[in-house]
Amino acid sequence: MPAEQGETRPEGRLARVRTRTAERLRPRGADNEAGTGVPVADRAAPTSPVPATGATRPASAAGGRPGPAVGLDDLDRPAVPWLLRAAAGWSWRIIAVAAAVYLLLLLVIQLRIIALAMVAALLTTALVHPFFRLLHRLGLGRGAAAGVTVLTLVLGFAAVIAFLSATTIAQLPELRETIGTGLTQIRDWLSDGPLGLDAQRLEELGNQANEQFQQNRERLTTGAISGATILLEVLGGALLGLFAAFFFLYDGPHIWGWFTRMFSRSVRDRVDGAGAVAWQTLTGYIRGTVFVATVDAVFIGLGLVLVGVPLVAPLAVLTFLGAFIPIAGATLAGIAAVLVALVTKGVVAALIIAGVVLLVQQVEGHVLQPLVLGKSTRLHPLAVVLTITAGATLAGVAGAVVAVPLVAVLNRVGVYLNQAGRTGDDTAPQDEDADAGHLADDAADNDDTVAPTPPPARSGAE
Repeated sequence: MPAEQGETRPEGRLARVRTRTAERLRPRGADNEAGTGVPVADRAAPTSPVPATGATRPASAAGGRPGPAVGLDDLDRPAVPWLLRAAAGWSWRIIAVAAAVYLLLLLVIQLRIIALAMVAALLTTALVHPFFRLLHRLGLGRGAAAGVTVLTLVLGFAAVIAFLSATTIAQLPELRETIGTGLTQIRDWLSDGPLGLDAQRLEELGNQANEQFQQNRERLTTGAISGATILLEVLGGALLGLFAAFFFLYDGPHIWGWFTRMFSRSVRDRVDGAGAVAWQTLTGYIRGTVFVATVDAVFIGLGLVLVGVPLVAPLAVLTFLGAFIPIAGATLAGIAAVLVALVTKGVVAALIIAGVVLLVQQVEGHVLQPLVLGKSTRLHPLAVVLTITAGATLAGVAGAVVAVPLVAVLNRVGVYLNQAGRTGDDTAPQDEDADAGHLADDAADNDDTVAPTPPPARSGAE
């Protein structure tokens, strides 16, 4: 037997076994294709690479005929319209952001005492920071300067409270007489004046109000107990805020440096610039608001003194505090002053005080705020009203106070990050009305700051 035939016979048998096995397993009618007699399993499907343009689809399994023309543009073409895809993309992103904000608000509400204390500490630090820097430059250490600053703030606040309490207690006997006389004058004006109301009906209304007061005395007592609980929470938050303000003054640069080190080096400069912008906005807002509030309190208090209305000092302080809640606070303080003038001095005095309050508010809105606060910290009146409403709904009076500066800071930081992202410049814009160089000054004044080590000089051989 020849060698070649002996070598090829096993391969031929193996091929025939494979063919018979495939024929047994293959359904009938699938043995041949188009009468060629060649099994389908033994033929490879014609394939060809798809060029960039003008390509044809792979040959179909039915008859090997090429399919319609296809290109890369057809393969990448999405089945969903781009407008629907864009709307879907924006929708899930908005839902994700809204869910994150909602969870953050829930956390802040649960920890509202801590959150309000931290915000109050930041506002206090922005207000007293120039006094702290002055003490530090006069020779006091950072710890001593921070302690003296916080102690001065506490003593000043206690002195104001003591003065207001003494003034109010001293005027109580006079208030009892003037309030009774004023109510009688108001009732006579309502009955004999242009309104012409029935005197008997007014007396009945007064009696009903007295009866309602007597019946709801227990409820008022319960409300007073609840108010005492709130007062204790406020005192606890105030102590926490003072403690935080001390450390913000004493170790502010190190705290901010620790915060920025949590970010990667690629965005660290941008975060530092955003922090500088936020601090500029906050200091500009709080110091400008204090100046505007002082002007309002002085001129409205002067009008109360000229008319002879009692409780001048408490009403002036209420006007000062009301200026920290734009629009709503000034309005409520003005209404309180007008009501006190109406009850104690009559209708004419109330009209005079109302004119004074309106004049001061017009000067504040059109002169003082544009000049002192500037455009960088001002918000649209609609945004202010919505912000105050949201803050009061979430956290009461304290929320209304901190809502406006918080939104102003977020607005300025957002504008800065948007501009920095477009231009690639991470330099914080300078504001002439704000303490723009506080971070650099603090770092320079910090006794613990270590100067960076210069790189070693290279030798000439290298």
